[in-house]
This record gives sequence, structure tokens and C-alpha cells, in this order.
Amino acid sequence: MAACSRVPKGIIPEKKMRQILTDIYLADAIINTDPTFYQNDENIIALYQSVFDKYRVTASIYDSSLVWYGKNLDVYMQVNNMALIDIKKRIEIISNIEPEDTITISEGFIDIWSINRYLEFTPTSLSNFRIFSFREDEDYSFGSIFVLGLQVMGLVSDMKSSIEVHLRAEQNDTTIMMNNKIDDNGYHEMILRTLPIQKVKRVYGYIHFNEGTFMYHKIYLNDLRMKKYLYGSEEAGRLDSTSMNN
Repeated sequence: MAACSRVPKGIIPEKKMRQILTDIYLADAIINTDPTFYQNDENIIALYQSVFDKYRVTASIYDSSLVWYGKNLDVYMQVNNMALIDIKKRIEIISNIEPEDTITISEGFIDIWSINRYLEFTPTSLSNFRIFSFREDEDYSFGSIFVLGLQVMGLVSDMKSSIEVHLRAEQNDTTIMMNNKIDDNGYHEMILRTLPIQKVKRVYGYIHFNEGTFMYHKIYLNDLRMKKYLYGSEEAGRLDSTSMNN
């Protein structure tokens, strides 16, 4: 895809349109897998609106952009093809993979998330509480930095409830913990820095959707991961001091 955008002012540029189309396709798949819940137009509109809220666009801007892309099919096909590639990657992420296959090593960090990378909270769920815990055969290295990342989809602007995230690292005689709340859609990360003088024995916590009395549709979490950075590494040094960022 060309580095410079070819779309006129007021039209969603190619890169952003690719991201929106990816989530729109994901929303379509969600609707098709649960036709009973989404036979209600209000639930469908709320799901699509969550995509527009995530990228800070309106439905009218999206519709007018589709009209422009429809008249410039060469540009649209390039954008759409890239979105389909992103969908394929999403499918691989949210598929049930054996634990030993989900622990991946990348440059500068290890992804230790070893359970399903996709979660959903629904009004009919027995519990909107998800607990996770990771322990290696050998202790984690001294002063590891852990980054919990997750993609949120389905929150709406007038929803007073939020997603609560609790993260802990158990060291020799110390437990480091963090709490945070997520109130908007998009990708979020929580950074937990451990003490450099002690080994980390276990990393654990929970993700909870506190729905309160609000009548809500489904909330989706995907691309869940837990990245472990080595203390003193160049990559760890790039991490800023904020605990949550988009």
C-alpha cells in the first residue's frame, strides 16, 4: 500500500479504513455466530457503534467513505485485501491452541500467555470473572517486567461499568500488584515492574467485567498476551512508567 494516502479530505484514509474493515468483519462474524441475540437491531447497531467509537469516526463518515472507495475500486481492493490478511491473523489468535504452542519468543520479550486468547462477557454468563496464573518449571529471572495486553471491543459510551484488571507478581517474600480499569475500546496494556533483587515465582490475576445494573450487550476481549521483558534489556528500557496506555 502506498505510503501517502490517496483519499480526499473527509474520507477515512487507507490505513485507518483497513483497521475499521477488519473489526467490521469481526463484528459480522460475531453476529453470524449468535443470530438469536443479534436478531434485535439495537444489539447489532451497538456492536457496530463500538467499532466506530474505537476509531473515533461516525457512521455517516464511514458510509460516505465507503461510497468513495466504491468509486475507486483499485484502492478499495488493496485496503480490503490487507483487512482480510488481518482477519486471518485474528482467527489464528482467537483459535484454541495448545498451551505449549501459545508461549512464543520474540525479540526482547517472551509471550507467556498459555491459555485462550479470546474472552467474552455476556449477560447470561454464570460469571464475568476470568482468573489467570502462570508459573514456569524454573523461576522467572530477576526483575522481570510483565506487560499484560488485551484488545477490548463492545463497550459503549454511555456504559457506566468498566473492565477491571488485577495483576500480581509473587517474588521471594514480596507480592507486587496493580489494579486498573478500562472504560473504552481499543488495545490496552498494563505494565507491572517487579523488584530487581528478587526472582519472580508466579504471575497471576484476573479480568472482571463489573456490569452493575446496566443492561449491556456482549463485551469481547481478544489478542490477550503476557509479555515478559528481561530486567536491564534495551527493550525493557523503552517501556515508559505509565501503567496503562492505548
